[in-house]
Amino acid sequence: MTYVLRHSDHETRRLETQAAFYAEHTEWLLKTAGITAGMHVLDVGCGAGDVTIQLARIVGPTGSVVGVDADANVLEAARQRVDLANVTFRQATLPDVPLDHPVDAVVGRMILMHLPDPVTALRALSTVVRPGGVVTFQDMNTTRFRSVPALPLLTKCVTTLNDSLLAAGRALDTGERLHSLFLEAGLPGPELAVVAPTPHGEEKEAAVVMLGQTLLTALPFAEECGVVAPGEFDQDTLTDQLLDELRSTPCAVYLAEMVGAWTRVPGTEPAFARST
Repeated sequence: MTYVLRHSDHETRRLETQAAFYAEHTEWLLKTAGITAGMHVLDVGCGAGDVTIQLARIVGPTGSVVGVDADANVLEAARQRVDLANVTFRQATLPDVPLDHPVDAVVGRMILMHLPDPVTALRALSTVVRPGGVVTFQDMNTTRFRSVPALPLLTKCVTTLNDSLLAAGRALDTGERLHSLFLEAGLPGPELAVVAPTPHGEEKEAAVVMLGQTLLTALPFAEECGVVAPGEFDQDTLTDQLLDELRSTPCAVYLAEMVGAWTRVPGTEPAFARST
C-alpha cells in the first residue's frame, strides 16, 4: 500500500492535530452509528490512537477496544499515549486481523481511502463482527477542503494533495463512495451522515497551518511522481505564506467533509480468524 503521507514523527503529530479538528464530529458519528457502553470494538487503521481513545471512553470499563495498524512505529506511539485498561493494540495488515472472538463493532476512520481494495477490506472485516453488530467507517471528501472566496495558494495546496492521491492510485472523495462500497461488499445499505468542521479565529489559522503541514508531509512523494516540480513549494516558508494569504483576505474555510456510514451485520454466525 502506498501511503502518500509517509509515516514519521512529524506525520504522527500532524494526525493528532487533524484528529483534534474532527474529534467532536467523530464522536457524534460513532454514537449515532450505535457505539455504546459495554461494546467490544475493533478500531482498524488506528494510527496514533485518537479514535481508539474516543471509543474507549464511549464503551467504558465494561467494554474494550483493540486498535490495529500496520505500522509498528505508529503503534508504539499509540501505546505510549494511551494508558487505558480497556485498550490493547496489535500490528496487522488489513484486511487480515487475527482475533480470538467476534467483536460487537468494527470502526475505521480515514482508512478506506488509503486501501487499494476497500471493498475486499470491508467484506473481510465485517466477518469478525457478531450477528447484529455494527460496521461503521468514516472517510473524507478530500476535494471539499476549500476557502470562500478561493485563496490561490490554499487552493493549489489542496489540488496538489489530491493529485498526489490520484498518482498513488487512490480515489478521491471516498466519503461519498461509502454507500456504494458497503453495498459492493455485500453489506446492508448503510445510513449516512456528513459533517464538516468550519473553524474561525485562531482555529482557522491552525487549520491552514495543518494544510501546509499535510502538504509538506506529502511533498517528497508528490515530487517523486511528478505532481509538482522540485522546489515548486518553498518548504521553509509555505505555512507562513498560507497564513499571510489568509490574513489578507476575509474568507470562510471549510475543512474536508467527513462522511460516516454505518450498518449492522445480518443475523448469521460470522467466521473469524483465531490467533495462533
